[in-house]
Amino acid sequence: MTAPTQARQIHVAVAHRDPYVAAGIASLLRSRADFVVQSGFSNADIDDGDDTVDVLVTDYATGVHKATNVPPGRGGPASRSFLVVTDQSTGWQIRRAVDAGVRGYLLHDCSAEELSDAVRCVAEGRRYLSCPVADQLLDNLSSAAPTARELEVLQLMAEGLANKDIGRRLDIGEGTVKAHVKAILRKLRKPTRVAAISEAFRRGLLLEASP
Repeated sequence: MTAPTQARQIHVAVAHRDPYVAAGIASLLRSRADFVVQSGFSNADIDDGDDTVDVLVTDYATGVHKATNVPPGRGGPASRSFLVVTDQSTGWQIRRAVDAGVRGYLLHDCSAEELSDAVRCVAEGRRYLSCPVADQLLDNLSSAAPTARELEVLQLMAEGLANKDIGRRLDIGEGTVKAHVKAILRKLRKPTRVAAISEAFRRGLLLEASP
């Protein structure tokens, strides 16, 4: 597909943890006339106050973390969109990313044309999910998913915190924590906390350490 004529170029930042994937993405996008590409970022290098970037292309963990923690009322990530390029392909992982605010989701085996189309789509404020990603997401929508608060509790459970400590961390009562834990066990269909944590990692509900 030929790149459309645009009044302005799309500014893209590539902040992918895998340096080889990052280099490939940057190279492919630079071959298109309508993109201005910045690359070589680590997550710590991404300036949350930089509102000059239209699309931020990331790995899964970085994209979900950044999208989840967009500072309200500020520039930077609030004024740009996130496109994840990853090998994380389970329905639960995709659903978590979309719920977090990630607007584009591609798998590593996407074509150069699809990558370019996804960046343009996301830059326009629309969503772009590749066909396999959309299929997985639709299959997952029929399953009960943990709420945002339940995912916070689940993450702290995985870190080994007891209910009382989870309550202190989240500023909620211990009884509320117990109710969340009960809901988590029910939704993951597991009888114990350990089994639920293991299942959550298998499904991709738990992120690795925050970037």
